Amino acid sequence: MQTGKIVKLQGKTRHGRNRVNEHGEFWQVLDLPKRIPEWPTGTFRLQSIETGDIRWLTNDFEATIVEV
Repeated sequence: MQTGKIVKLQGKTRHGRNRVNEHGEFWQVLDLPKRIPEWPTGTFRLQSIETGDIRWLTNDFEATIVEV
């Protein structure tokens, strides 16, 4: 996914739905740190548009991207 894109998240679990309610459903995709050379496929670092909170989104995360 391209850095700087705005995505919409939807919670899959109770924990994920709480995070979306607390920090908003629109998030911006950030660069992955260069310290680890190979990130697992489907790993993204996201920043909330509403609160500025930064979270990691992986394949087993509590939320999914529903709109790009």
